[in-house]
Amino acid sequence: MCRKLPVLILLILSCLLLSSCNVKQGGSASVSNDSPAAMTAALLDQGQIDKAAGVVVANEAYFSGAMGGAEVTSTMDRLAKGLEFKYSPLIAELADEAEAVRWPVDRNRWAEVREAMDALVEKENRLKQVEIFKYPQFRPTGYDQALKAVAARDEAIRADAAGNFATFPLGGGQNFFDAYPVKLDETEFLSANQAVWSKAVGSMSREQSTAFLADYGKFLPESSRERLAQEYFKSLCPNPAKADLKDILAAYEQCRDAGLELRTIPGIKIAFLQVTSPDLIRDKAIDFGLDIKLDMPFEASRASMRKAFQSEAVQEADILVLVGIATAKARRVVAREETVQSTYVASFVREDNPEYEIAKAEMEAATREHETAANKDTTHWLVDPIIHYIEEGEKDDLMAETDKRLSQAREKLRSTPKFIQVADYQPYPVTKAYMDIYKLGTVNYYVVDKRRKRIFRDTFDISEKSFFTVCYALQDSDPARTKFLQESVLEDDVVRYELEPAVVNLSDLLDQYATRSSEVKKYKNMGDVQRIFTADRSTAQLKRKSETYGFDKYSDKRFDSVVLVRNTGSGIGTGFYVTDDMVITNYHVVEEANYVQLKLFDERETMGRVIARDARLDLALIQADIRGKAVCFYDKRELPLGETLEIIGHPQGLEFSITRGVISSIRETPPINYMSSNSKVLYIQTDAATNGGNSGGPVFYGKYVVGVHDWGVKKAGSGVATEGLNFSIHYKEVFDFLDHNGISVCKGSK
Repeated sequence: MCRKLPVLILLILSCLLLSSCNVKQGGSASVSNDSPAAMTAALLDQGQIDKAAGVVVANEAYFSGAMGGAEVTSTMDRLAKGLEFKYSPLIAELADEAEAVRWPVDRNRWAEVREAMDALVEKENRLKQVEIFKYPQFRPTGYDQALKAVAARDEAIRADAAGNFATFPLGGGQNFFDAYPVKLDETEFLSANQAVWSKAVGSMSREQSTAFLADYGKFLPESSRERLAQEYFKSLCPNPAKADLKDILAAYEQCRDAGLELRTIPGIKIAFLQVTSPDLIRDKAIDFGLDIKLDMPFEASRASMRKAFQSEAVQEADILVLVGIATAKARRVVAREETVQSTYVASFVREDNPEYEIAKAEMEAATREHETAANKDTTHWLVDPIIHYIEEGEKDDLMAETDKRLSQAREKLRSTPKFIQVADYQPYPVTKAYMDIYKLGTVNYYVVDKRRKRIFRDTFDISEKSFFTVCYALQDSDPARTKFLQESVLEDDVVRYELEPAVVNLSDLLDQYATRSSEVKKYKNMGDVQRIFTADRSTAQLKRKSETYGFDKYSDKRFDSVVLVRNTGSGIGTGFYVTDDMVITNYHVVEEANYVQLKLFDERETMGRVIARDARLDLALIQADIRGKAVCFYDKRELPLGETLEIIGHPQGLEFSITRGVISSIRETPPINYMSSNSKVLYIQTDAATNGGNSGGPVFYGKYVVGVHDWGVKKAGSGVATEGLNFSIHYKEVFDFLDHNGISVCKGSK
């Protein structure tokens, strides 16, 4: 009896557990208070029908298995009635409004139908957003019929779209897709109805074609865009072979504005010819060339410099683009250098290979194991045949195993070299140079319309700057070579960049021809064209010769007082000596740097320590490591308006440049660093040309300094300086700054 008691207890507990499981799975049992059905019922009690429906949708699996329960079934019935009560008015309204839409109607009533259809779609979307309606048992009465009524009305209107499109005024400035009562897929519709619009376009005027393309151009099928582009271009420029280049360019731009890309501009051939002075090329005075990017679909070719105007390309061309490089120089500025210690493989030393000794020991051990296995004694068969055969089998297995290990050890010893080459690493220095590469040039170019005998001449400047970290003396066998080259480049990479041609777009050159038509000149023959660019080549040669022999560095002693200030954080600016070891510049040139680099007019470079700053006045004082020639300041209380001023600086990195202007006015305005301040600073207004890099430079009135150049007015949104509106800090403000820092300077007057 005692043994049966535990079994009986176990059976009772199992029955209770099964009973509990049956209750949780539903059936006719009651619903727990925290079940999805209970939550749904509670929300219905509160009148929150949509939230109750959301619980049902979120617990689809639960309700699928629990629908047999009476309480769950009752709750679902309540939910269905609630949804019926809430959404039946909307469904009835949707059905009535769908029935009320009249179609077909006259075109002047399309807007009315479109408004009605938009309202139907809005109501339809509201119903479709009710997720529980995906279950048919919860859909209110009339739900499916209402949606079918809307779909039927939409289909009827869409069915008539092609017929209405055929009679629509396509070039009338009104967009069919904007006007039609239902939304259509523009690209698909135009592809299906290509015959209609193609016929219409063929009989349109230029104005109508322009209007048509503005409305439909970007939706037209790709297969017909090229043909249409050609037709549209010809409607704008019927005879391109004789048209003015300005009109050809305008027609091309109108095609692009209409969303049509021409593959070829018909009737025009362009040839490019290099007319740079052969002497400049021969003397290697040109560091880099110029490439013209063909970004317009002209039929183009490049003429040989050797044959020049006798080449076939020039002879057949309608338009010539001649390019003459006047100057093209690449200049390096090494900001700093550092020496990094590394190692390289100087040689290889022959040493014993420790792996060989290990393989040899393994070979000897395997040999001993094999010999031991071969010499292992077994019971004689006369003593006990069964044990004999068992032990012989074990011996054979051991022999096979040791033989395999012996073969592996023998192969390992054979393939392991007795000696190895060990690298001998030696230390060596790697120089890393941090340099700016400036590519500066001037290009004369000429657009020649041979058909109309017209020529346009213009000049543009090339100004590029790039930064390189260059490794010198880097050994090929340096283990860290890959890492060095990930962080820097080699000299060959720098040379490659210096020789790389500058690039200009053909469209930029031709746009100048089109927009500056007043500068287009007539010529009699190609001899006149050659005389024009030959004169420019002579000018370039004279300029080169003057630069080759240099300029008189001692004719204007004022340059000896000026320095270039280089702050690695903010670029370059200008400064000048106010005493033999103190240099003044703008605060915005040095900012918060403690040390800056200085370069003198005689090419010497040095360091300077910033010892004083005034951000309001935008002034800073630098103590230079090299002594220089101090300027003398003007000391009269008044400056005569209209008198000549000269500014020395480094505009756009063009070192030690001088520009000239007049004293335009003396003004008090808020400081440049605090434009919203009530404080005022006294400035000298001048029309002397300045650019970035002039900041901090001296403003000379004769041999006396009257100010420190500070800022210029920029054209709104362009960042380009406005001509003739430049401002320099008045010498009165400079005196206050220097006096505050205990600096005495030379003063005088004319």
